[in-house]
Amino acid sequence: MKKPYSMLDNKEEKSRIQTNRDKLASISENSNYQFQLKNRIGSSDLKNYFLLTESEEKGIKETIRLNVSSTPYYILLSDPFDPNCPIRRMIVPTETEIFISQEESADPLNEEDLSPVPGLTCMYPDRALLFANHECSVYCRHCMRGRKVSDNKERMDHEALSKCFDYLRSHPEITDVVVSGGDPLNLSDSKIDWILGELESIESVQICRLGTRNPVTNPMRITKELCEIIEKRNSDQLSIFCNTQFNHPKECTKDAEDAILRILKAGVSVGNQTVILKGINDSGEVMLELHKKLLKMRVRAYYMYDPEILPGSRGFRTPLHKGIEIIEYMRGKISGMGIPHFVNDLPGGGGKITLSPNWYLGYHKESKRHLFRSAAHGTYHLSPEPLDSEYENSYQEVDIRLWNEVSPTARHVNSKSKNK
Repeated sequence: MKKPYSMLDNKEEKSRIQTNRDKLASISENSNYQFQLKNRIGSSDLKNYFLLTESEEKGIKETIRLNVSSTPYYILLSDPFDPNCPIRRMIVPTETEIFISQEESADPLNEEDLSPVPGLTCMYPDRALLFANHECSVYCRHCMRGRKVSDNKERMDHEALSKCFDYLRSHPEITDVVVSGGDPLNLSDSKIDWILGELESIESVQICRLGTRNPVTNPMRITKELCEIIEKRNSDQLSIFCNTQFNHPKECTKDAEDAILRILKAGVSVGNQTVILKGINDSGEVMLELHKKLLKMRVRAYYMYDPEILPGSRGFRTPLHKGIEIIEYMRGKISGMGIPHFVNDLPGGGGKITLSPNWYLGYHKESKRHLFRSAAHGTYHLSPEPLDSEYENSYQEVDIRLWNEVSPTARHVNSKSKNK
């Protein structure tokens, strides 16, 4: 009979796991990124670094949607004895991952149907998403592209990528290309140089956005040589940006900060796209702490995603209102540079939409004033509409009961003071 988790939680087992972790830390110290990639911890070895719960053991054994693997660096950020550790939750599958709901889809954004050539998705008329690589340093359990990174059939070799570049050359309306994957920075320096060089040679492509989680999961990858390549290609012809994904304050390490600084010194700004994950960062307090740390690291907030409806993702999904609640909590406690746009990437390929708390409460036609609620203080404020405005019928009307209740005490902003 299998022992319950509580009976496994003993000194001998903990000692074994801690010894393994100490050895891993010793051989990983001062390692390069190739070492991290070659020594990734797979599903069969997770038991050597975590005191696994029955749910995790079942998840490891039966998960089918996504590979299981992590760099030693990222493993060592996690807690081996706490099943609720946020880093651990992103590494180790649980039994929730093996249940597939009817509403879930392997391709919820309809990216494959919006792909004119393999490896390229065109959801917007002027932008394209290039899947340059299908490998990652860590296979995060919430990954929205598990269908690609766990499938070796669709490899983006030189020929496949060349067809993508040919398509971009023949469609000059596309001016902005996101290079993603998998993780494009898991490719060799020479291949990254070739990809960026091809984009730079396409006259109509003006912007390149590198999407990578390596600063978080394998910061050693951000080498001097890689940054020199990026700086070389970041030219008058091609403006390069970088977006990464920090999801929790525990990921904001000195190694990660150093990697970000190397990217910045190459003349490339860095933005962060976090995902709201149940039990990991789904609170205003955690998100605020994360984004304060990111600002200190010179990383600006970009997006905060509502979780996608992916197969086996029920353990991570949160109510839509949770994102609005988080943004409402953050506003007034950190500068605007640290507050992400809360977005829902619409199922079926509808693209991104932003959602926000209701700080605008409506328009009062009789007084020609708008009613607002302050995010920072919770107070009510009135602001006038210009007398010659032609947009009065475009605004939502204020709830008259609310207006009668709060307008006498609301702070007024007249036109003269507003323009100061």
